[in-house]
Amino acid sequence: MGFVANGNTTPSNINITSGTFFPSISLDQIRDVVRIDGAVTDARLRQLVLEEIIDTNRLLASLVIKADTLADLATNIIDGKPDTEVLYFSAVSNGVAAKVNENYRSYDSTNSGNKKAEHAFLTVEDFRRNKMWAIQQLKGENHSVVELI
Repeated sequence: MGFVANGNTTPSNINITSGTFFPSISLDQIRDVVRIDGAVTDARLRQLVLEEIIDTNRLLASLVIKADTLADLATNIIDGKPDTEVLYFSAVSNGVAAKVNENYRSYDSTNSGNKKAEHAFLTVEDFRRNKMWAIQQLKGENHSVVELI
């Protein structure tokens, strides 16, 4: 990938698979949904997606014994896709968004950059929350988790 002043990217056509149970994840779709520009190279984005797939699959390991594929656990079809695949993509993409926002917020050290970093921190937490909500929905659990200290 060459340098592009406005951060546009060319389609990578990279799909990451993780066995037969979970659906594949497209780097291009992640870029579109999470709005990641050319500042994040395909190699860096691929690594972040791999990490999130590993984490998401680990958190959803209990579902593997319930069906042959994640799509088999779907209760609805949303826009032509099983709802479980929509939620799985949401979990992975929100995890990637949190990591991208966390890793790339420190490039601008000016005062406005610090304010952006503070705002990005809220966004990081929002992305993490959305990831966990998608995972909890897939597992059939409630969104709220309460722990006593």
